[in-house]
Amino acid sequence: MSGRWKRWMRRSRRPQQVGDRDALVSICMDIADRRQDVDSGLWQRMHRLLGEVGVRAVVPDGEPFDEKLFEAVGRADTTDETLQLTVQSTRFCGYVDGHRLLRKPQVIVYRTEEVLRDA
Repeated sequence: MSGRWKRWMRRSRRPQQVGDRDALVSICMDIADRRQDVDSGLWQRMHRLLGEVGVRAVVPDGEPFDEKLFEAVGRADTTDETLQLTVQSTRFCGYVDGHRLLRKPQVIVYRTEEVLRDA
């Protein structure tokens, strides 16, 4: 086989390989979500395996809430003003592949009673 033909073959397979990788990453994310509350060992193993291929789980517990980075799926009432708009817990973690956001983390956000009265 000529060098030109080999280069063409390598280039022609890349989109399929990227698509296959994305599909596998998506399946692993789904399995991790489904097993999170049932089998924490498997959940941790899936995240370790995803990390080995460059996909990082995002669990922003305790960080200030940022609607550009996180998706609020619930709120936790608190009287502590210092916790206002802080992520209490992560329902489903987010994922980042290199610099590409695959999914925002779905989080529960602290809200004070005062804010709830004004709403």
